[in-house]
Amino acid sequence: MRIGVIGGGSIGLLFAYYFSFHHHVTVVVRREEQARSIQQNGISLLVDGKKYSAKPEVSVGLESDFDLLFVAVKQHQLAAVLVELENKAPLQIMFLQNGMAHTSLLEDWNVNHHLYVGAVEHGALKTNDYTVQHTGKGIVKWSAFRADRAKSLKKDLEAVHKSFPFLWQDDWYQMLAGKLIINACINPLTALLKVKNGKLIEEPMYLAFMKFVFAETSRILAIENPQKAWENVLSVCRKTRSNTSSMLADIQAERTTEADAIMGYLLKQAKKSGDSTPHLTFLYDSIKSLEKVSS
Repeated sequence: MRIGVIGGGSIGLLFAYYFSFHHHVTVVVRREEQARSIQQNGISLLVDGKKYSAKPEVSVGLESDFDLLFVAVKQHQLAAVLVELENKAPLQIMFLQNGMAHTSLLEDWNVNHHLYVGAVEHGALKTNDYTVQHTGKGIVKWSAFRADRAKSLKKDLEAVHKSFPFLWQDDWYQMLAGKLIINACINPLTALLKVKNGKLIEEPMYLAFMKFVFAETSRILAIENPQKAWENVLSVCRKTRSNTSSMLADIQAERTTEADAIMGYLLKQAKKSGDSTPHLTFLYDSIKSLEKVSS
């Protein structure tokens, strides 16, 4: 397949690396500097103390047709990408944003593209413009958002790479809600406290606050099995105990965070239903204040 990956962040580089084994991959980036780095060096993957490399194509801006296009930019960068894609011939496009704010944009996006959404459960950290560290192996869950070609795509995604499995989900809402509840519990707290993920279950006070966040989030999202969802949050904390969350990494690098995509989405949904959200509101306001300090 001809694979396009929009976004040169950690997830974009991770996808480009693993798809390069059996497919023709083009990474679409914004900066000429990053494009030159990837052209010169390829993509380097660091995992389990070893270094591997792949040589995808790279471009600045969308120029080619693709059999499958992954959109791996953050939610606050998505609107500009949608405008660029509007007049393209129908494509299969999978959106990989954290949170669920992007689903509102996709619902209002009047195009003929086949739309999918994915929930990435891998840990990844970009160390420079062409190097990504695979800090935690997981899976990519995916589902059809507005598409009628999922059956043929399932077969193509079954054998990407043994270290990069894809798992089909029938219900895109429950899939994204399950990922969102993990993001809401872990990302803002680690960013505010400036701690690794594992500290949230090692320190009793941190764990207690995370439980309050979970209770608010699971109520807003109408999670079908709260006990299972809570156990999943704890499991992710354990598996990624040494990881720096993406939101903490954004704060440290003085970048815009995904606070609006994660807590902002939840607060909007809570406002519609009249749910009380003191802990989520505190986290949202705190992270937005840190963004202002960084900028």
